[in-house]
Amino acid sequence: MSCVRVRFLEATQTTARVKNVKLLYDYDYLLKRLYERLPTKGAKATRFEVPRLAVVRVGGKTIIRNFREICDALRREPRLVMRYLLRELATSGTYDDESGALTLNIRVQSQTLNALMDRFVKTYVICPTCGAPDTRLEKRGRTWVLICEACGAEQPVPTF
Repeated sequence: MSCVRVRFLEATQTTARVKNVKLLYDYDYLLKRLYERLPTKGAKATRFEVPRLAVVRVGGKTIIRNFREICDALRREPRLVMRYLLRELATSGTYDDESGALTLNIRVQSQTLNALMDRFVKTYVICPTCGAPDTRLEKRGRTWVLICEACGAEQPVPTF
């Protein structure tokens, strides 16, 4: 870029007194450079979908077998997602690090759990500015902040 500008300036130094010389670059050159810098059309990923929960009900308990895989897909700590679910369901539960399963001490329908996970993703995972799922949660004082790694937006989110 700078070598083109230098060559243009060297060529126009002798004609610096001409008043109509305003363009530094040719239109075709700028258009070509613009298209080279644009991302390819295939670079945009498909719409982010929340993985469905594998729910098993045993007696009065509900077990989410693929809880760790879901947390990995959402890029959130399992303890954080567990805390959200337990507060929303007003129950207690345990997370098993070895198997990656979450056990809830209440009998819950899978549709209810999937709806809660969709609400969690909408509030605590998807960027409200650009819609990208590439975010992280950071605690600043007593406030949770959703930081988008795609667009750089920072949005405070409700505590849970």
